[in-house]
Amino acid sequence: MNKEFDKFKQWLSLNYSDGLFDLNPPATDAQIEELTSTLGVDLPKDFIDVLRIHNGQKGESAWLFDSQEFLSTHRIIEEFNIWKNLLNNELKGKLSTADEGVKNDWYNINWIPFTTDGCGNHYCIDLSPSPTGKKGQVITLWYESSERELVSESFTQWFEEYIEELFTGELIYSKEYNSIVYKDVL
Repeated sequence: MNKEFDKFKQWLSLNYSDGLFDLNPPATDAQIEELTSTLGVDLPKDFIDVLRIHNGQKGESAWLFDSQEFLSTHRIIEEFNIWKNLLNNELKGKLSTADEGVKNDWYNINWIPFTTDGCGNHYCIDLSPSPTGKKGQVITLWYESSERELVSESFTQWFEEYIEELFTGELIYSKEYNSIVYKDVL
């Protein structure tokens, strides 16, 4: 993951320096332990490896992933707790329209958000897929939409595809949005 993250930082330095400067230092062992013990799950090694490179971003001035904040261990816990409380209250029994391989829950306690747009929308690592899915796959979780899309089979695949889309120009920096967006959004 170091090689891929270096490519990401190279792109940021050339196209979106605010995004580069918004990255946090690496997560400590204590932060990783707090995250996994609070969530009650074992996170995929590829995702832990990225947190050990940069523990998300500060979220002060930049949105790094498709107009979303790259969550730090602390912010993952915050978002997880919000969804956990929603699940115990207003989302109980509510179902989604899910892609093949994804459970049709509205939210599942084993969907770990690693990005947010600040409005309840996330990319998540799915640690509880349907029988045809793959543990560790990346899915979408939109608060107001019932769609649950399978995005990638793993965090590594998702990140590599994201980097490729940056370098091919599918994803660009938008000064208007002060974030990385798909060029067809503009």
